[in-house]
Amino acid sequence: MHTPSTLKTGTLQRMATFSRADVDEEARTVPLAFSSETPVDRWFGAEILDHAASSVRLARLNNAGPLLVDHDHTRQIGVIEQITLGSDRVGRATVRFGKSAAAQEIYQDVKDGIRQHVSVGYRVHKMVLESKQGDAETYRAVDWEPLELSIVSVPADATVGVGRAEAPQDAQAFETLIEGARSAEAETTELTPKEITMTTPDIQVIEAAARSDAAKNERSRTNEIAALGEAHAKRGGDKLAMQFIREGKSVEDFRAALLDAAAKDPQTDTVQLSAREAKDYSYVRAIAAALGRAEGQNVSGFEVEISQDIERGMPANVKRNGGIFVPLSLQRAPIAESLYNTSGKGASTVFTQAGDFIELLRNASVAVGLGARVMGGLTGPVSFPKQTGGASAYWMAENDGTNVTASNAALGAVSLSPKTLQGTTAFSRQLMAQSSLDVEAFIRQDLAAAHALAWDLAVLHGTGNSNQPSGIYVASDVNSVAFGGVPTYALLIDMITEVLKDNALGGSLAFATTPGLAGKMAKTVIAANTDTRMLWEGKLNEGLVAGYRAIASNQVSAVLGGGAEQGLIFGNWADVMIGNFGSMELVVDPYALKKQGMIEVTSFQLCDIALRRGQSFTKATGVTLS
Repeated sequence: MHTPSTLKTGTLQRMATFSRADVDEEARTVPLAFSSETPVDRWFGAEILDHAASSVRLARLNNAGPLLVDHDHTRQIGVIEQITLGSDRVGRATVRFGKSAAAQEIYQDVKDGIRQHVSVGYRVHKMVLESKQGDAETYRAVDWEPLELSIVSVPADATVGVGRAEAPQDAQAFETLIEGARSAEAETTELTPKEITMTTPDIQVIEAAARSDAAKNERSRTNEIAALGEAHAKRGGDKLAMQFIREGKSVEDFRAALLDAAAKDPQTDTVQLSAREAKDYSYVRAIAAALGRAEGQNVSGFEVEISQDIERGMPANVKRNGGIFVPLSLQRAPIAESLYNTSGKGASTVFTQAGDFIELLRNASVAVGLGARVMGGLTGPVSFPKQTGGASAYWMAENDGTNVTASNAALGAVSLSPKTLQGTTAFSRQLMAQSSLDVEAFIRQDLAAAHALAWDLAVLHGTGNSNQPSGIYVASDVNSVAFGGVPTYALLIDMITEVLKDNALGGSLAFATTPGLAGKMAKTVIAANTDTRMLWEGKLNEGLVAGYRAIASNQVSAVLGGGAEQGLIFGNWADVMIGNFGSMELVVDPYALKKQGMIEVTSFQLCDIALRRGQSFTKATGVTLS
């Protein structure tokens, strides 16, 4: 009979989430659940913490156990007041925050919902093999000891908080007694406990190296997934991250899942408004508050509170301009579906009686209407892995003495990084003083439509220079078909064929072009002298070309190359990604146009454009009307 083995497990951690709704502000306490019997994958197998009273050593925590930050023993911010093990096999605690500056800072983050994770640091004194299926082993910790609880920013692995301090050396060296581990001398599927002792130095070295590599890779995987999940917590990314970590899925799988979630939820605010709050929110009052702030007044009100909540949830590296932040969901406004745009400022209009407001005729939006993915609430640069090459298979004769040609999967990346979009307009003080709903709608739409059309134009014709994103017409991997004159049916089919050649003919497929070219194609037969069907069928602003949806808008350039070349694009518009970082900020200057009785409003927004696959599009070159 061998003696039981020991493993240097060190101090372990597990992570849980608590709700700010449970905070008792008067007592400065928070009730939370910190452990359960949920299995967690470790390098030695799945680990279950037994929650029978005889299995848990609670003496440390019951003796005014510490509440720390990120498992840093030098940063105590509170004390554990009560510990219980429930009949539901869950460990619970009530913690009280101190009143030091550091404690107050973390406590405020907890109340604001910025920090929502708690992690328990513990040692396992003894584990037994509970079950085994093939090589998968599950161990139950029947003697374990929680040491401290920590408020953590981001979980580091399936159960740990990211950014935690390294455990002290004595904690890292702590050994756990293992009963029932597989013998080094023989393999067996028998589940009755077995005791082993590892005595061969070579085996110990090999196993230690393997454990080290496996643990390092696992930490890297879980750290990256957890960090991405925390960055997208407002869309449920933190909970999704825990699921992917538990299921052992890759970082690439998690990035793909985040992209799908963003596409299904295109406008996610850092602050969510109820239907009533959204109805009560006023752009006019928000601008008035920004005006008061610019004039040195101490402003307050509903819109100011919303702005403060948004700012608290924004990343620290986002530049503030001293204005008012507006929720993303309120930027949505219907854009007049006109094919023509006019210039001039309606802001100097003064309303003297109620009536319908005459809106500016604007270009029709192209990309979003055709299926582009809009991702809101991003808090930092996002990179999506992209496979650019794959394995190949060959038919070979048996033992012919030749090697199979090597081929490897190749990976690239598509990234979204914040770029500043800025717009400036002006309103009269008299207009701002109006209470008409038309005035509110006008100001909201004027600001929102200007930004939305700027995104849209960047999708089509972004230059990639001067802080602009790269649009379809300059993207290096977009297909191209030379027309050299007016469109023909054969050339239009060639555009579709190029996308099909790249295996990309799927998704939200459509043509987009200029109003002039749409009119030309609506008057051009498919086949001269033998056909009465036109290249463009249906309504002029939205019809069919070669069986696919087609729209016309002045957003598509009619002066490409500085001449009269018309823009014409075909592709899968769902492969366009539009990323919004943070929220729109409105900054008011009451002095720039003071002699005209106007106030200047500048809007700032961080956004970016990217194509998931340039091969999903074909651009026409050299297209003219005659």
